Amino acid sequence: MNGETRQGIRKWQIVLAIIVILALIGLAIYALVTKPQRAQVVRDLFIIFIAVEVLAVGVLLGVLIWQIYRLLRTLQEEILPILHSTQEAANTVKGTASFVGEHVASPIAKASGYLAGLREAAAVLAGRTRDGEE
Repeated sequence: MNGETRQGIRKWQIVLAIIVILALIGLAIYALVTKPQRAQVVRDLFIIFIAVEVLAVGVLLGVLIWQIYRLLRTLQEEILPILHSTQEAANTVKGTASFVGEHVASPIAKASGYLAGLREAAAVLAGRTRDGEE
């Protein structure tokens, strides 16, 4: 089947479903109007059904609140210590990088600068320049 045929079938299914629902509503109204005792029974059944639903929603809401409490407790007990240890590790790495920069890289850079200066001084004293001119 192509797309247009499917859409046409789907459209008729929706129309048929609406007609069936409206017919059932009409029959229910007719039955309730013609037999008031039956209407009272149906009303009482709906009241009981709604009361049971409210009770179920209350219980499920309590379960939801309990699950949120457990989630928050888990976050506090397990994830916060992991975050603290990660922060400590990051601080250690920062300190190590600072130490290496001050005690290793800085002296090497200074020594390299001094050697470059000595090389240039030797080149000037020898009568040579960088461009090869004398």
